[in-house]
Amino acid sequence: MKAEDLIFSHRRLSVFGYSFLAAWLVAFTIRFFTAGWLFDRAGHPTFIDFIQWFVGGKFALMRDATVAYDYSAFSAAQTLVTKSKPPITYFPWVYPPTMLLLVAPLALLPYTAAFFVWLVGTFCVYAVALYTILPGLLAIVLALLPLPVINNVFNGQTAFLTAGLLGLLLAFANRRPYLSGICLGILTYKPQFVLFFPLALVITRQWRVVASATASALLFVGAACLMFGPRVWLLFMHSLRGHNSATLLPVNLEGVNQTVFGLMHEAGAGPLAAWVVHLAVALFMTMLACQIWQRPVPHALKSAAFSIGVLTVTPYMLLYDLTAAAVPAAFIIADAVAHGFFPGERFVLLGCFLALYLCLTFAAGPIVLLALMGLVVRRVRYATKTSATIYANSR
Repeated sequence: MKAEDLIFSHRRLSVFGYSFLAAWLVAFTIRFFTAGWLFDRAGHPTFIDFIQWFVGGKFALMRDATVAYDYSAFSAAQTLVTKSKPPITYFPWVYPPTMLLLVAPLALLPYTAAFFVWLVGTFCVYAVALYTILPGLLAIVLALLPLPVINNVFNGQTAFLTAGLLGLLLAFANRRPYLSGICLGILTYKPQFVLFFPLALVITRQWRVVASATASALLFVGAACLMFGPRVWLLFMHSLRGHNSATLLPVNLEGVNQTVFGLMHEAGAGPLAAWVVHLAVALFMTMLACQIWQRPVPHALKSAAFSIGVLTVTPYMLLYDLTAAAVPAAFIIADAVAHGFFPGERFVLLGCFLALYLCLTFAAGPIVLLALMGLVVRRVRYATKTSATIYANSR
């Protein structure tokens, strides 16, 4: 038996996964009951990212939801919820109006219930996606252990929903293209994560996905217009003016950006050089992913390449967003389970898992994605050679 098989046996992975999961569940429970997470010692909600969704939901149910884009009004609402006192940097509402539709039901619940409904609901989308890609409970458990996932749970962010929709739309792209397009249409609530698809879907001629995605996105936009009025989209565009004009990113967040642009920024490159490198890498990864999609290789490898392309092209991705790295990893492992692991492959996957814990100190995200794409390319080359050999032998 190989050393890799001994280290990464199913039993060892199970013990590691369930032990790690139990440890961080205990840690979250302790923090919850010791006023170190959702509430402070006075019983007021702490200032975490979920405040945006809860307050945004309140505005969505108002007669004039467009007030959410008024920074002073949105800040005042956060003060009422958290009982916080200035000076403090409040969250602005810079999300598309469609996001108001998604969070509106949260405002009907008490704060704690809303938080856990949001967390459990979005986790279910994430879990269903992972199970669709790689059936088995252990895969879901292991996908809960990376640092971005823990960060997402702590802050009540959107990463479970984003990763789940990304996984489902790629898993269904081949067999249920219209359902895949619906998932892509909903994913437009995070516009930066759909930048990859217009060019990629056209190049690979996935017209049914394009048609379904376009229709569902238009319905999504139309529903927001119907609920909040068409003016809300103008206010959304105006809210983007608060971004840094050189980086096009939210002010003061460039330093924690887990993208090629963010990595270049940390390396000391100026905005122009960082953009040139980011766009060059994004274009290369898009072309590579499209080339892989058009090859006679398993769908899991095509989907892995596309999901890596999505996460590489976006110019703005924070730590919790890297929860979506579980999607290409799951596709790679699914192909490996079906066709066997290559030597050293599991060590690379372990290295990617550990590298995500470095994201608190620097932009390790692009490095992880590049390593995963390397695994995909290796498996594609093997699958292509195998297909050619089978075809030659059958003649």
